[in-house]
Amino acid sequence: MKKIIFCDIPMKSNLKAMVYKGTDNVNSCYDKPVIYPINAVLADTIKKNDEIKVILLRTENPTENNQKNSDSFIQELNSINSDIGAKITYEILDSEFRETKDNHELRLKQMIDKIEEGSELFADITFGPKPLPMILMCVLSFAEKFLKCDVKSVVYGKVNFTGENISNPELCDVTSLYYMNNLTNSMVAKDSIEARKTLDEFFSL
Repeated sequence: MKKIIFCDIPMKSNLKAMVYKGTDNVNSCYDKPVIYPINAVLADTIKKNDEIKVILLRTENPTENNQKNSDSFIQELNSINSDIGAKITYEILDSEFRETKDNHELRLKQMIDKIEEGSELFADITFGPKPLPMILMCVLSFAEKFLKCDVKSVVYGKVNFTGENISNPELCDVTSLYYMNNLTNSMVAKDSIEARKTLDEFFSL
């Protein structure tokens, strides 16, 4: 089954690689520093016969950071894959830095157009503009519902900032947020009391 990876590319410079091994709820075994948390996940999961398509989501800005940062992702994953030998291809989606309805719809359509039926889907929402994870949730929902895809993992790299210092990296699997969104969208109840009760019962499972 083909793996498709979505990763938000940051606009800032001076990105710092961190070791995410054994942190938070992902239980990654990868003990080398990475800039992009999803690459620690992929280091643990990809195999030689895997076919992987990486979609790098870039937001246009007046600096050269977009190219540098997307290049760093490619170099990082290629280095990890050098000992594995999976087939990896990369595609870049550039979008304007405009939080308008038209631009959101364009990004949604561009991402959906990159998804192949029956794929396994992964996403890294660590970086990028704030609305982008919301768009990605819509993309994943569409792909699961209509393209027979399997949403495997949505991850987020959490760090603490103290001035210019970055510390305490944690690798968080937030896939449950995707399923929580699907749950609230699909719930049926006669009133708010029943809806709250249904939600409580689901969370108690």
